[in-house]
Amino acid sequence: MKFLSFYLVLVIIFACFTQAEFIYSCTENKTIALTFDDGPFKYTKDLVDYMVDQGDVKITFFHVGKFHYPFAIDTQEYQDAMKKAHDNGFQIASHTFEHKISDDIEEFNKSLSTMDEFIEKVTGDQPRYFRAPKGHCSEEHQKQLDKWDYRLIQWDVDTLDWDLETSGSVEQRIKDSIEILKEKFAEEKDNYLILMHDSQNYTVSEIAPWIIEQSGMKEKGYRFVTVAECLGDKAGMYRSGKTYGVQNMKNITQGNVTATIEDNGQNLVSSAPSLLSSSLLFKPLVLLSYFFFGLLIFLY
Repeated sequence: MKFLSFYLVLVIIFACFTQAEFIYSCTENKTIALTFDDGPFKYTKDLVDYMVDQGDVKITFFHVGKFHYPFAIDTQEYQDAMKKAHDNGFQIASHTFEHKISDDIEEFNKSLSTMDEFIEKVTGDQPRYFRAPKGHCSEEHQKQLDKWDYRLIQWDVDTLDWDLETSGSVEQRIKDSIEILKEKFAEEKDNYLILMHDSQNYTVSEIAPWIIEQSGMKEKGYRFVTVAECLGDKAGMYRSGKTYGVQNMKNITQGNVTATIEDNGQNLVSSAPSLLSSSLLFKPLVLLSYFFFGLLIFLY
């Protein structure tokens, strides 16, 4: 019996070393996470300006550095949009550097590192959240993402805003995407994680504003938040543990740690990262606890 108990604990321990799991849905009630892939691009600035004007809306960007021409790494206007989004509390996450995942793990690591460094250069922070191009990520790559402490994000609503060919025209694509959203919103689920693309002009000018102004979801009590916030992990969106765009807040207390906050008129920055936001710290402690618990069972 002792051996069986110890064996079960070991199974739990080794289970913690599996690949990073795809996250398809939010966990916080009455939240909607609007996500935009493939930017920053020439329409990103308009989207950021619009969303900032909404005041209580936060969104998430899964950015690339070198995809649509002119490339983000070479275009100051795109980088300015990234910076403004970041400083206003929107989440900047990684979508790889060149919108592709190499089969070679070293090349994959290089792509992630290069994109993280680009985001940090522009915003001052390295992202912890990642979305694979087209959502395709092998088990081997998932294991590496877990090892490198990324959260792997998918979606539960695809607006198909990228699929202009099927719809046949821009006007029809807008109608088709809005119809998808109407059907999903009619279900009144606890939360939504929505995929769009700020590389599409009509998404920025028509689809996204429809969600905010005409969908009726605000009136039903839903909050538009970042992916990290919709997962209850607001302090974990960046490696630094900093949060931005918070208003009327002087400090955050978590456990026995109080993070001092300075209001500079535009954003508030936490000086202490969340102790539990990073699995690099949390996971080893959990594993160590399981090991000693199992050892006690076996010995006594």
